[in-house]
Amino acid sequence: MNVHPARERRSLKYIRLAAFLAGQDGDRIEMSLDEIQDLVGETLPPGSRFPSWWRNDARKMHARAWLTAGWTVEEFLAGEGRVVFARSAS
Repeated sequence: MNVHPARERRSLKYIRLAAFLAGQDGDRIEMSLDEIQDLVGETLPPGSRFPSWWRNDARKMHARAWLTAGWTVEEFLAGEGRVVFARSAS
């Protein structure tokens, strides 16, 4: 199967976020959008400034990163540009 290089990069973009979250101890972690951008290595899309982008929707590539790592977004603090991740119940 041939995957277009740009599409492959997009699909792998959030793996660093997933790996980071998978390696965290505790049940909650709060991160700024800047910290998340540093992890993924590029600017987050404009939609990431809105709560709807942070829904725990496994159909969305970026959400699959944290869901697969065992985390959910508990809260998006739009005014502060911060995301609160919570460990999923097993």
